[in-house]
Amino acid sequence: MRWTTSAGRWRLPLILTAILVVALGAFGVGRLATGHEKDEHESVGADRDRDRDLGNEEDEEDGGPQAPADYLTLKWTSGRQVTPAQVARSIQQAAVVPQGAGGKWSAIGPSNVGARVVDLVVDPAHPDTVYSAVAGGGVWRSTDAGQTWQPSWPERLTQAMGALAIGPDGVLWAGTGEANPSGGGLTFFGNGVYRSADGGRNWQQWGLTQSAAIGRIVVDPTNPRRVFVAAAGSISSSVSQRGIYRVDNGGRNWKLVLAPPNGTTGGIDLAVDPADHNRIFAGLWDHKRNNGARTYGGVGSGLFRSDDGGDTWTRLQNIVGPVSDYDQTGSGLKSDPSLGRLGVAVAPSDPKRVYVVFGSPYGPDKGFYVSDNGGDSFTRGGRPGASGGYQWWFGRLWVDPGDENHLFSADVALRESTDGGQTWHNSDGVHADQHAMQWDRNRTGRVYLGNDGGVWRSDTNGATQSWQHATYEPWNQSYHLAVAADDPTRLATGLQDNGSVRTWTSTAPPADLSQWNAYGGGDGHEVLIDPRDHNVYYECSQVGSCRRHEDTGGASSVFTFGTRHSSRITTDAPVVLDPSDPDVVYFGGNALDRSIDRGNTFTRISPPDPDFLTGPVPPDENDLGPFYANEYATITWIAPAKTDPNTIYLGTDTGRVWKTNDLGVHWTEFTDGLPQRWVNAIVVDPANANHVYVAFSGYREGDNAANVWETSNGGATWRDISRNLPDGPVEMLTYDQRHHQLYAADDFGVFYLRNGSPRWVRLGLGMPRTPVLDIKITGDGKWMYAATFGRSVWRLPLPPTF
Repeated sequence: MRWTTSAGRWRLPLILTAILVVALGAFGVGRLATGHEKDEHESVGADRDRDRDLGNEEDEEDGGPQAPADYLTLKWTSGRQVTPAQVARSIQQAAVVPQGAGGKWSAIGPSNVGARVVDLVVDPAHPDTVYSAVAGGGVWRSTDAGQTWQPSWPERLTQAMGALAIGPDGVLWAGTGEANPSGGGLTFFGNGVYRSADGGRNWQQWGLTQSAAIGRIVVDPTNPRRVFVAAAGSISSSVSQRGIYRVDNGGRNWKLVLAPPNGTTGGIDLAVDPADHNRIFAGLWDHKRNNGARTYGGVGSGLFRSDDGGDTWTRLQNIVGPVSDYDQTGSGLKSDPSLGRLGVAVAPSDPKRVYVVFGSPYGPDKGFYVSDNGGDSFTRGGRPGASGGYQWWFGRLWVDPGDENHLFSADVALRESTDGGQTWHNSDGVHADQHAMQWDRNRTGRVYLGNDGGVWRSDTNGATQSWQHATYEPWNQSYHLAVAADDPTRLATGLQDNGSVRTWTSTAPPADLSQWNAYGGGDGHEVLIDPRDHNVYYECSQVGSCRRHEDTGGASSVFTFGTRHSSRITTDAPVVLDPSDPDVVYFGGNALDRSIDRGNTFTRISPPDPDFLTGPVPPDENDLGPFYANEYATITWIAPAKTDPNTIYLGTDTGRVWKTNDLGVHWTEFTDGLPQRWVNAIVVDPANANHVYVAFSGYREGDNAANVWETSNGGATWRDISRNLPDGPVEMLTYDQRHHQLYAADDFGVFYLRNGSPRWVRLGLGMPRTPVLDIKITGDGKWMYAATFGRSVWRLPLPPTF
């Protein structure tokens, strides 16, 4: 065999110069491991994945952000630094796209699964009322002690949240932009702090618009007009507002009271002494991301205290006695490149008792310490349990208001201590990855918990197995969506943090579309349903760990994909069924694999050179941490032609678009006319293998902003059809061949373009401003489904005139 390119030359790979990161995974390191011998790898995690899937229950010990969704930021940036101004311009452009046909979008589900909650507050004046800040879903309110939730945040605003607080006067404060790496993301730039004086019915922007992300908000317990904010900043770009800010007299004039020492440090945590409202504790975190490399620590990190309401600050680093034996540098709380994320808490029942936990730049914890003199000195405590390597994802402590020795530490599992942090154990019965906790002071023993599985409540002070899960919380982050060709109610979706879920079981057809059940673990990614037989379906977790499921006679069988031939696989690995023969499955890493037996065995149909299709990995793409190597310079989309099964189009994250007309014997690269950006989607006209659409990612300006292209001659020439779409990533395309209509989903909604039309128009009304990552038309052509990254799955009836 031989392989050629149309131009007979190599393209330079994209050099990713800035990255903002998004939501992470919640389950264990069950991934398709790569090996380099003969450029092949084996699915060493397959047995564990199969065991987990057959159980259909997540293991609360099985967590941590091991293959994070920060790959979405690589998509969104496509190799260029993106500024808040560029995102704001795209928002403005989306707002003026004309309204087209279609009624109102309605939320379908899942509503019984839940997703990442980053903060919680209890309303002290209204029984059973609690508010939650959801990573990609805005602010929500419950009036039945956390069982059911209703949105309490405007749909027109960014849905990305970082922090939430309530003052003694009942005023709510919300910080936009998630400070958890990889929580931020492009469209998830925060635009500051918001304030609501009417229980979340109405919100006003209250400044710090250039902060990008907010780590924590605290309100002075004796003076609700004085508020402190930890502005985290952006993980990879320059923003003007970082550090600890204070506002006085309820105004909007924020004052920077604790400035960071450099441009990579921001505020991450705050605590107020309840007995002395002028004593404030603050954590600064020095962290950055350079292309594929994360450095989640640095000399700017540190713990600080103010005794005069924030006017002056003292660094706290006096450790008496030995440092933790797992502190690899032995530097404790001192300024050092090894100091990572910090979390601090003050015991309400004894404000002299202060706890601090902190990690190292690449994940492992670095120390947990206790002070009994208000932070003047600290002594080593027991190890809370973050040795799994994700302390930068947690960094939170919560102390029981009635017992200074009873506290919890955020981790994969919920860690609990009843002896002042000397020994630790799990409080079991909850989802993995803990982020928020709040006691209800009006109800003894009642405490709420927020994690990657939503909201939980205990009425026995957080005792193990005492937790009750919310029953209605429709704020999942969906990557992909599948709809059965013969049944518009048979749906499956892959969820960040919550595996792959479906609307049916092996014994029951779909009924209530708000109630979904799990059939795959990890971070759920690609999901597929065989168009000929809906009892055959697929799911993948992160980094291409994929399985086929078959329902027969009320029982379900699971088959792990066979060995493939890639040494690099992206988080959201592309898997597709051949539209002319669904027994044929394609899988993409840095190699293209083809199976003719539904994924049992695979044959590589791309050249043996591992860099042929993608180009090499840039040198600065290497990650120094232990978990995330070999996930860039990969195939991102595969599009076989229905009318010609030998023809396949594919795209890569390095901006390459290829075509083969002979199942991989020869390859042609399209080097002229197309952008060199991350390829998000390729759609081949089901009636014409030469008619193709390609969607690209990235924020650009002017003529360089075009992200949707079309060819009618098999790629010989291409034309830009982006027209009046916003200058931002186009996440997904789908083509209605019967009506010659193209649909595009982006971070601001769903749009459509009819053949011959000069402009795109918006489809439907009422979609929240959250990214739409997948869209599907039902087999009967009557419905459009949209999978959002923060507000679950939505549905719209398509007008019959389409």
